[in-house]
Amino acid sequence: MKTIKNLLNDKSKISSVVGASNALIAEMVERAGFDGIWVSSFELHAWNLLPDANILNTADYFDAISKISDRTNLPILVDADEGGPSSINTIRMVREYEKAGASSMCFEDNPSPKRCSFYGMKAQLESPEIMCGKIKAALDKRLNNDFAIIARSEALIQKHGMDVAIERAHMYTEAGCDGFLIHSKSKQPDEIFEFAKRYHQEGIKTPLVCVPTTYNTVTLPQLENEGFSLAIYANYSVRAAVKALQIMFSNIKSGGSLSSGNESVVEMDTIFDLIRVDKLKESQEKYGS
Repeated sequence: MKTIKNLLNDKSKISSVVGASNALIAEMVERAGFDGIWVSSFELHAWNLLPDANILNTADYFDAISKISDRTNLPILVDADEGGPSSINTIRMVREYEKAGASSMCFEDNPSPKRCSFYGMKAQLESPEIMCGKIKAALDKRLNNDFAIIARSEALIQKHGMDVAIERAHMYTEAGCDGFLIHSKSKQPDEIFEFAKRYHQEGIKTPLVCVPTTYNTVTLPQLENEGFSLAIYANYSVRAAVKALQIMFSNIKSGGSLSSGNESVVEMDTIFDLIRVDKLKESQEKYGS
């Protein structure tokens, strides 16, 4: 099975990973032909009707990762927020998520407790020295060198400017991270394209990662042309599910019967196929129970 590190270092093409917070969605991501799974902090919290604010703990993530890894052949990249308050927390996350079946972990230079970038909550960046310490701790204490450590900077999204973003890219990559994620909530990709140009002009060789949630008209070939190795489609799964359920519930309520929602749901056979009922039948026939 390919790892996230394999995807990062694949010079032949850009790869894409998609948010999946449970095994069912992960199965659908794999069947759709994507390259990996993004276990999103935002989505895990949303499915539990919680804001993305460090409310779920390492055990919650371990449970989600282990259930997904048990049912998918795709490599899993975990959104580890700010990597915990200290490097001790970062080390525990690395070891637990790796044991759960993850292939990689990404954490950002937000200070603890986390303030989600998309909530409009202004936050100072974590000191680069603390961030570099977490990166080094994660690299030193991972169980397998194939477990990729991706460092993410919020310098652009928190409006600290291009120079700060590039300075942090130098520091984090020199600390040894396996991938560098630059985050932006600009509506157009110009900002990350400018960053990517400077990143490569300054000779940084570490694979570059982005999350095109807000500049979502950008294509994979365009990102590849700008030197990105990996794109994370972060939160579309939960957003698509919420929209589909809103439509279905509204149709049933206004129509007065379940049949009013028929156009909004799949046939039961589709679910049977996804959850592999055929394997259950094979097992029952083989073992008699």
